[in-house]
Order: sequence, then structure tokens, then C-alpha cells
Amino acid sequence: MRVDAHVHFWRLARGDNTALDPSMAPLWRDVEPELLQPELDACDIDRIVVVQAAETLAENLYTLGLAARFPWIAGVVGWVDLASPSLAEELLALKATGRLVGVRPVRDDNRSIAWLLDVRLTAGLRRLAAESLVLDVLVQNPDEVPLVTHLAGSHPELRIVLDHCGKPDIRGGRFEPWADAIDALARNPLVTCKLSGLPNQALPGAGVEALRLYAEHVLDRFGPDRILWASDWPPLLLSTHGYRDWWTMTGELLSGLDTAARDAVLGGTARRVYALG
Repeated sequence: MRVDAHVHFWRLARGDNTALDPSMAPLWRDVEPELLQPELDACDIDRIVVVQAAETLAENLYTLGLAARFPWIAGVVGWVDLASPSLAEELLALKATGRLVGVRPVRDDNRSIAWLLDVRLTAGLRRLAAESLVLDVLVQNPDEVPLVTHLAGSHPELRIVLDHCGKPDIRGGRFEPWADAIDALARNPLVTCKLSGLPNQALPGAGVEALRLYAEHVLDRFGPDRILWASDWPPLLLSTHGYRDWWTMTGELLSGLDTAARDAVLGGTARRVYALG
């Protein structure tokens, strides 16, 4: 089974996708399952995981509702307020749908993730672990990958997924200190990493060779059993690459792996980490 572990949907009229604006021409439109399905069919992708794109509890109703309509949406990584006084009840209600597999608590588009280290969020993070939910972490600045390591060390019971390889600065040619930070993070066995987002970090239209050093580093450090392939569609389109382009590039990046390792990256790890049915 092939799984795309990171897709976004939105309906602009809902009004809560505040990270979007008309200057993002490829994204400034409704993006819903019917638009994605031809890409999945072309690449033989069986299931997807939808990840939050708005910082509202209401968005969960939208994405979980889509999952009820489209059975190939295998899971939803939603948004919650970790400091909510009713977090326990909110998580139970969302889990009752059978499709909530994790949460991605974002604040101000996570321009910095330092806020996640606030000790006042400790109870909320422990609640996620108690409910067997995965914490997706969006890092916008690769220099903040060590903060993810600190967060993981402070919550040894919590399973964490690093989105988009921690967004290395491929465009600027910076390998360090990102590479050392990935080394340290990968030593925690409960942390996994999404092989996604790399085209957006490179120069527009960059080919597979521009990404190879970074992809091989995360593959080597985490290993195939802790790597989840994902498209990050539709933000991927800002890189000038389409869904099928990234799928083809991924095949080249994984060409040195044996069949079992490729199967893990392209679906097996996502199924296990997110406990997808």
C-alpha cells in the first residue's frame, strides 16, 4: 500500500486559512479531494493523510468530514490548542470519528516553535501521548531543529513526526548545522521524519541532484523504518514541480534502496506510525 503522509485541503470561503494570500497564485483557490484524485491515480497512491492547514478547532470538522466522504483519506492530523481547558474532551470527540491519528498544534504559522517548549503545555502534550496520538512538528527555520530534539527529550512518552525534513536551506547551500541537528534528533527512536518539502527549499525548478545530499542524510540517519514519504501538496506547487514530478524524483532518490526499504518509506512507515487502518 502506497501512502502519501502529508496533504492539505482547504475551502477559501471557510475563512480560517490565514497563511494563504492572493500572491500565492497556485494555492489561492479551493483545494479539495476531487482535485487531488487524478494525481493519486496516476502515481498509484492508495491512501493519504490530511494535515491541518488552519489554526482552528473548526477545521477538524471539515477535514474529518472529508475523510468520512472519501475512504482513501486514511487519517487526519488535526489542530488543537494544547492549553485548552477542555483538551481531553476535544480529543475524545475528534478520536470518536476513527480518523484522527495525530495533531499539529501551530501558532502564527510556527515562524518559531519556541512556544512549544512552554512548560504550561506539558499537561497537553502528556494528554496526546496518553491518547496514543502523534505530534507532527512544523519547523519553518532549520536552525530550530534542536528545539525539536529538546521537546522530544522532555516528553519521552510522545511520538513525534518532523515535517519536511526540518526544511533545510537547500537554496542557500547550507548543509550544516542542519545535518548535525538531524543527527541528534534521529538518536531518539520515537521521532520519525517526513521525506517531503525538499523541492520547496531548493531553487525553483531544481532537479533531483540538488536534493540528493539532504534526502540521503535523513534516510541514513533515520533509516527507512522511520521515514514517511509525503507530497506536501498543494504547497509543493510553489516549487514549480507538480505531484507527479515529485513522485518521479522520489523514485530516483530511493533507487539505492531494496524493495523492503522502499516499501517502508512509501507506505509501511506511515501505516505503522499513524496506525492507519
